[in-house]
Amino acid sequence: MDPESAIENHIEPTLRRVFGLSDTRHLLAMATLAYITAEGGRIRRYRAFVESLRTQDRLLRKWDATQVARQCEEWKELVPLEPQPVVVLTDTTA
Repeated sequence: MDPESAIENHIEPTLRRVFGLSDTRHLLAMATLAYITAEGGRIRRYRAFVESLRTQDRLLRKWDATQVARQCEEWKELVPLEPQPVVVLTDTTA
């Protein structure tokens, strides 16, 4: 999955369900700053985005540190660090 889809389809809806619209916007704005300023490609910047959420006091006040860490790991797994291999099968009988 690409970073934008992970944020739009998984992270944002989860945050909105738990924190409401206003807090979600704040959390996403802070994480977006981390995404923009991080070094590396889109996947590394996505990981910076998720890591910035891990340190947000609003998350830690609502969820305990263990739950925040678990959720952030799930979000990271949505966008693997290494691209997944693609296997192309060709018909060699012709």
